[in-house]
Amino acid sequence: MNYIIDFDHTLYNTSELTKDMLTSLAKYISKVSQSNYDEILNTLSSKFSRSNNGIYDIYDLIAYFSPKYKFDKNEAIQIINNILFNGEKYLFEDSIPFLQYLKKQGHKIYILSYNENKVYFQTVKIAGSGLLEYVDGVTTTVTLKGNMPLDFSNCIFIDDKPKDLISIYRQKPLGIYRIRRINDTYSKIDMDLKIPEFTNLTKLQKKLESFKNIDER
Repeated sequence: MNYIIDFDHTLYNTSELTKDMLTSLAKYISKVSQSNYDEILNTLSSKFSRSNNGIYDIYDLIAYFSPKYKFDKNEAIQIINNILFNGEKYLFEDSIPFLQYLKKQGHKIYILSYNENKVYFQTVKIAGSGLLEYVDGVTTTVTLKGNMPLDFSNCIFIDDKPKDLISIYRQKPLGIYRIRRINDTYSKIDMDLKIPEFTNLTKLQKKLESFKNIDER
């Protein structure tokens, strides 16, 4: 069976990563520029946004503020890369056990990740998570996942983002599940479609195990 699993907010705590990147960057800029840390953190956090006037790429954010605060861009980039390269701590505690379970059952596992920023950022983030040894492949996309040229009828999808789930659902996949982690980015968004929802991967695993037990009877 082919399992196609989302990365951000499904396997990886991207919200915690964002917090650590911005706080580390603010500490560095505050020290170099002798400026107030809280003010800098608020400024960075306000600008790091998907809004029309925002910048939602950490490297572009560094380039944008470097002239204003007169800090070394390369030093700032190194701080961010060190965080990304050591990204295992941002994995949800159920991520690796869940992937190991799927592998033990003989399934193929692929990460399909939306990437609105530069490919480099998402590539480093996924590689730094330490998940590559547990999966059979990684693909990034800038479009809705339902628009990907995939054989949906032979794939089971696991995602957290309603827009992607809806687009995948319309392609009539073999299976589809929503991970709706408590208080995470998209957790407050309800969906009308009958897509099974689980608050974590452990609960989804138990459901899959129950299916296997039924099939073996």
